[in-house]
Amino acid sequence: MTHLDDFPKHDEKRELEEKSKSRFREAISGSDQFLVQSEDDSDYGVDFWIEARDGQQMKNVRVAVQLKGTRSESNTDGSVSRSVKRTTLNYLAMNPASVFVCYHAPTDGLLVRRVDDVLDEYENCPGWGDQSTITVRFKEAFTPDFQKKLNEYAVTSAKGARDRRLLYATSPPERLGDLSEGRGVDLPVPADAAKAEALLEELYSRGQDRSISDNFEKFRAVLGPSDGRLVRAYMAEVNLGINGPAFDRDRIAHGIGVLQDAVTGGVFSPGSLLYSVGNGYLALGDYRKAADTYEAALEALEESDGGHLAARCCKNLGTAKGRLGDVEGAHVLYLRSLELDGDLAEAHFALALSYMRGPEELGGLELALEHLDAIMYLGESAITPTSVQGWRAEILFKLGRTAEAFRDVQALQGRAREAQWVLPWCARLVATYGRASAEAARRSLRFWGACAEEFRGTFALEAERERLLCAFRIQMNGEQTPYRYEEVKRNVERLVEQGVVDPAFLWDRCGHWAQDDGDWVEAEDCYRRAVDLSPDEYGYCLGTALNFLGRYEEALPILLPQAKQHQPDALSWFQVAVASEGTGDVEGAVDAYRRALKLDEAYDRAWFNLGGVYWNSGRVTEAEATWKEAVRRFPAHEFAAEIEKNVPGLLTDSYTQGLARLSKGCASPGTSRNRSRRS
Repeated sequence: MTHLDDFPKHDEKRELEEKSKSRFREAISGSDQFLVQSEDDSDYGVDFWIEARDGQQMKNVRVAVQLKGTRSESNTDGSVSRSVKRTTLNYLAMNPASVFVCYHAPTDGLLVRRVDDVLDEYENCPGWGDQSTITVRFKEAFTPDFQKKLNEYAVTSAKGARDRRLLYATSPPERLGDLSEGRGVDLPVPADAAKAEALLEELYSRGQDRSISDNFEKFRAVLGPSDGRLVRAYMAEVNLGINGPAFDRDRIAHGIGVLQDAVTGGVFSPGSLLYSVGNGYLALGDYRKAADTYEAALEALEESDGGHLAARCCKNLGTAKGRLGDVEGAHVLYLRSLELDGDLAEAHFALALSYMRGPEELGGLELALEHLDAIMYLGESAITPTSVQGWRAEILFKLGRTAEAFRDVQALQGRAREAQWVLPWCARLVATYGRASAEAARRSLRFWGACAEEFRGTFALEAERERLLCAFRIQMNGEQTPYRYEEVKRNVERLVEQGVVDPAFLWDRCGHWAQDDGDWVEAEDCYRRAVDLSPDEYGYCLGTALNFLGRYEEALPILLPQAKQHQPDALSWFQVAVASEGTGDVEGAVDAYRRALKLDEAYDRAWFNLGGVYWNSGRVTEAEATWKEAVRRFPAHEFAAEIEKNVPGLLTDSYTQGLARLSKGCASPGTSRNRSRRS
């Protein structure tokens, strides 16, 4: 019966496996960085899923762990080797921050190796992809400190992925194409501190400040809490603060102290660090501290012959001085900056704006244009061709070089999808300067038409308003436009219903269009709508239209306030005179014409009309004197010829003959209601 005493033997492999799991659980529970969420029995490559925690807060960030055990002795270099399937490495690599953990029985210790580090090692070994197994070498202990770094790295990476996902998920479709603007590269920062530090240094040397900023927390998770290893990361954030549209103020505020501490560290030159500190203060808006720090930096840079950096420091000192109100001092510093480095783009740019905005004695717009044209676009410069072209277009508009300005605007339109500011900037310029002439209005009309699809919401409303105003400007010049009056009126009605800015002005323009077409009924309707919205400003045009329609009783109470208060000029008094004459108020008409001539002695029609009022009211002597003066002043006027025809010899002794002829039924020459104001 001895065969019944043949029992299974103890499986040492099983014992090693259980011991490995036990020690791993103890290590996890002892660090308070992770919680074991599950064990995976599928044996595809993951033995444990551990979840990152922060005290009692669970982060829902899980790390895949492949657990191995070995009784083998350590290698001569102190490392421990363990063979794993190549497919297991591939499996783990699909999850960020995955690790191999090895229980080393001879020392009763746990060792760890990041999956990314294993991949990095084997990527330098040709043909490894054909192997069925690979060797993982363990050396680093799976300590609480390592777990803390792993926690920070995994959580930071997950937050970055979450934020990017939510950014795209919550942005409207029309903005999706612009989301990459101004964003850095999402970097898989190496978990190895030496490699991460080398990457940071390389990125900084290449001017990749935005990428460094976007991955700042990843670098800090790898490089640890020691700020000394993050100096370049803080310097990159400071660079963004003075050049970029978005930066972390708290990070810069903390970074200023880090940079000040590093001044005596010997790794960086004191002048360059002080320059960065000054930039930090400039970014935070503390211009006094910025100026003081720049001055100290300049002293250090001049001692070390740091010409290029000294030029930058000098330019930024000028910026700080300018923000403090010392505009002339800033201008001098910009000039000095160019003496130190004649190709410094930022200095040329600052001088251009200084000339553009400064007092006349500084040189003006032509010098501003010269400095913009002198800018060379080097890789390290924060000045972009697009921003230079934007300012150049405005200067050209101000100089009246409209065709050149529009060429720059057209070039900028092609960059509109690269930078969100471009299209609003161009729209502002075109709206401000694009109706100075009929030619400018034609170019503006093409601009608004080309950009129509890009404008949305309120901006679209204003763009359509500008299109109409350009059409009005062209039509007023007596030229053809793409619109007919009926279409214009429908568009105005639609824009007013949608809440367009200054609707009264649009109705006034529409009224002038109808007036130019000779349709005074439509003109009166449009002018009345303008007056309903703004009676003080547009009453003159409505009163004029009513005069042309012979509705003098309605016109007079509208025109009198215009002449007496809102628009007390010769034009207003002329229309009051026409309305008064139409209502039979001769004295009122005479008084109004005299007021018009007192304000404008060269008002030809007022002279001839006043003579006509005198004549029609039987005041022949006064009519004679007035017409004589009118003909003397305006001998080539059409009414002068009419008077010569109807009143022969007005200026000679034969006048009495003409008087007799006129008294037999000739109409009074010189009466006119025409002259409508152009706003």
